[in-house]
Amino acid sequence: YIAGVNRRLCGLAGEVCDGFHAHPFHSTRYLGEAVLPWIEQGLAESGRSRSDFQVCVSVFTIVGQDEEREQAPTETRKQLAFYASTPSYRTLLELHGWEEIGHALSLLATRGKWDEMGALITDDMLAQFTVEAETLAAAVTLIAKRYAGLADRVALYTPFVPGERDPEWEAAIA
Repeated sequence: YIAGVNRRLCGLAGEVCDGFHAHPFHSTRYLGEAVLPWIEQGLAESGRSRSDFQVCVSVFTIVGQDEEREQAPTETRKQLAFYASTPSYRTLLELHGWEEIGHALSLLATRGKWDEMGALITDDMLAQFTVEAETLAAAVTLIAKRYAGLADRVALYTPFVPGERDPEWEAAIA
């Protein structure tokens, strides 16, 4: 397995690897319209099929109720803004028509304006890059629907304190 974002690493993964770890900064549209076709090209080069290969994704997940859930998007926006400021992820932003936001974020990053960057992540961007739910079980249900046919393995990219929500994690797993 290798990880990556753009055409060359996706193609290489399809050509020589057993699987690919998509970066958490992705959208399902990007997976379906870019990542998977690039992987398919690599698979074709090696004479293999999609059934010979696993796609793994980590999904930015916002879970909680009331105040907890209101705070999480602010922190998640900052994290998304950090990734979106990186030129390597520009192909993802371009697919959605957000390249100007990427350029603005890069400029803020070069000036060390980290706290201002999250404000440029729109509600639409947040919806494309995250799954938001009141419980882990609800998030898992949404993720299963959203990633059906796109990913073989999914991990939740969410902050947690070991032991703090064990009953909720057990319900989500069930």
